Amino acid sequence: MDVSAEARTEAAEFADTAALLGLAVDPETPLATLKASIMAQLASTPQVEREPDARFSGRAESIAQARWFSRPVRALLAVAAAVALIVGGGIAVTTINATTSQQASADRLAAIYAASDMTSIKTTMEGGGEATLVYASSLATAALIVDGMHSLPPDKVYELWYINDDGARPAGMLNVGADGTTWCVLEGTMLHGDSVGVTVEPRGGSTTPSADPVLMIASA
Repeated sequence: MDVSAEARTEAAEFADTAALLGLAVDPETPLATLKASIMAQLASTPQVEREPDARFSGRAESIAQARWFSRPVRALLAVAAAVALIVGGGIAVTTINATTSQQASADRLAAIYAASDMTSIKTTMEGGGEATLVYASSLATAALIVDGMHSLPPDKVYELWYINDDGARPAGMLNVGADGTTWCVLEGTMLHGDSVGVTVEPRGGSTTPSADPVLMIASA
């Protein structure tokens, strides 16, 4: 753009348009699904080292810039889509650390969101906060995303369960931090008609629920 006045002008116009798009919608408090999927996809995307910047000059560079800026509709749609994506369904969620187990969980969560039969069910928890169950029957896999869940004392844990008429099957632990926000891909296989429940158990978990669920979400 240093060598093209036209490119600089169009870049400024796009920046103004992006600002107007951002102001055209009311800000919303983030919900509890989108960022988890975005973070999962980020965690599962291979990273490569940045290559040294290539320096070009002259007419070839000007032509390349002109070609890019000759696509205003595509650029504008990309900005609009980004604004709609962020404002329409954001989420606050704990950051994924790149450990092996979390990488595997991130891959599984991304697969759920990518499935053609992905289903999302949101509910309000007792005492406030929201919980969202996302699952794909084709993968027999589910994940639970919570925002505003109360933290527990050190001797207690939240345990996940698949629940149906035959009883409850352990499905892992839900580790909730001080901010009350987290997500977890359930262990085991989700069967047709299963509900997902959460109980408070002694540290280390239980083989069967020792109390009534503090959260229960029935699959559709």
